[in-house]
Amino acid sequence: MAVRQSEKTSGSGSHARSTRSVDEPAANVAIAFASIPTSDEIRRKAAEVVSRPEYHLDQGLHEGTDSLWLTIITWILKPFVWLFEALDGLPVALRVLVIVVLGLVAIALIFHIIWSLVASIRQSPGRERLAPLDRESLVDPLVLEAAARKAEADGEYLESVRLLFRAALRRIELAEDKKLRVGITNRELLRRYRKSPLSEPLQLFVEMIDRKWYGGEDCESADALHCRESYGQIQTLTQGGPRALSA
Repeated sequence: MAVRQSEKTSGSGSHARSTRSVDEPAANVAIAFASIPTSDEIRRKAAEVVSRPEYHLDQGLHEGTDSLWLTIITWILKPFVWLFEALDGLPVALRVLVIVVLGLVAIALIFHIIWSLVASIRQSPGRERLAPLDRESLVDPLVLEAAARKAEADGEYLESVRLLFRAALRRIELAEDKKLRVGITNRELLRRYRKSPLSEPLQLFVEMIDRKWYGGEDCESADALHCRESYGQIQTLTQGGPRALSA
């Protein structure tokens, strides 16, 4: 009887333990699912994170740009503010007038500097025409004449004028049997030959180059024709030797 009671008790305990071991994983799974946030909670949390200042990259960029422009404007206005304060004692209207005039002068100077830089680096369509020519061949006026004819045929009238002018100077050197001074300016050439028959054709070349090359005016076919006629005069004069040039 006691043995049966013991077996019964043992069986009950074993069944209880088996039931607990089955229920524990289910309870753990239920707890795990209960801890998972709902979709609404996830969206709300994501909105909170995205709304933080460190995620507003465009706002920081705009603030940095505004700060940069403010710094530049302050730097530009600083000398004018200093000058305005330095004129303390004068009527306010006069001080403002002085500041405005100086500001306009400063703007004009800056514009002139920028325009000069752009003009100096601006490439003319025919400026590279001399590149294929060998440096030694440039001493021969016939080579320069041929290059000028080709440039004119290609519609590069300004380059044709420049090549003819170089050919004219080379013919003068050959006629006088001496080289022109390195770095001599066009105005110095005119002064040097002002009493020579070369004065008039050289004057046309110099004025044409000043207006068309340095002045930025368009060079037309008629301009190239006038320069070719002047070059013909120089060519004829240089064939007479030094005496013809000084007559």
